[in-house]
Amino acid sequence: MSDKLADYYHSIREGRPQLKFCERFDDTSPTWNFNRHSHPYIELMYFMEGQGDLEVESHRMSITLYDAVVYPANWAHQETAATERRREVICLWVSLPELKLTEPIQLHDTDGGLGRLFTALHQETKRDRPESLILEYEIKLLLTTILRNQSESRDREGILAYVLQYIHTHYAEPITLDQLASLEHISKSYLSRLFKQQTGQTVITYINSLRIETAKRLLTATRANVNEIAYQVGFESPKYFYRAFRTLTGDTPAGFRRRYQNQANRSS
Repeated sequence: MSDKLADYYHSIREGRPQLKFCERFDDTSPTWNFNRHSHPYIELMYFMEGQGDLEVESHRMSITLYDAVVYPANWAHQETAATERRREVICLWVSLPELKLTEPIQLHDTDGGLGRLFTALHQETKRDRPESLILEYEIKLLLTTILRNQSESRDREGILAYVLQYIHTHYAEPITLDQLASLEHISKSYLSRLFKQQTGQTVITYINSLRIETAKRLLTATRANVNEIAYQVGFESPKYFYRAFRTLTGDTPAGFRRRYQNQANRSS
C-alpha cells in the first residue's frame, strides 16, 4: 500500500464525515448545474444512465454508464450538457476536511458494487428518520471502496482499459469480438480469457448486461414497445433480446414492465 493511500485510509477511519447533499436526478432537472463551479465538500457522482464529458481543473474525463466520479473539495468543475443520450446520476456532497484528495477520481463499476453503495446511501437519506450512524458508516465504506478500487485498477491498467471504454460508449451498436481484439492488436482467445479474469464475465454477457440494464429503465420510464426497445439498446433481434432478458433477470420484458407497474400502483 502506498503512503498516500494509507494516509487517505487513516483520514477516513479517524474522521466524522457528514452528508451535506444526496439526490438522484437527470440532466433535465434544475438541480444539475452546467456552469463551472466548486463546493467546499467532496462531491461524488454515479452515472446510472448516459454519458458525457467533464472537466475538473485541468483534468478532462469522458464518462460512460456505471462510472463513478469524485471531485476533491474546492476543485472547480463543469459537466457538459447532454445532446443525445439522457443522463441520470446519484450525487453526494460529503464534508470530511481530513481527507485531502490530490486529484479527481474516475472509476468504472465493473461488478455493480459501487452502484449498490451509492443506492444504499441514497435510500437511507429518503427514510423518514435517516440514521446518522448508518450514513457515516456507508460514507466511509463508499470512500474506502473507491480509493481501494482506484489503487487496484491502476495496478492492472492496460489492455482492457480501452476495450471497456469502447464497450461502454458503443454498447447500443453492433459489437464483435473481432472488433474488440483489433483495438489492442491481440487474439480473440487472449482477449476473452483476460476479460473473464478481470470482470468475471464473458464479453457477450458483459455487453448484454449493459443493454439489459438500459432496457429495464426504458421499460419502466417509457411506453415504447418491447421490440422497439430491443433494437434501441443494441440487440440484433427481439427474439435474442427476449432470451437474454430472461437469462439475466428471470423474467420476460413484458412481465418485468407489468410487475413494475403493479408495484407503482400499489405504492401510489
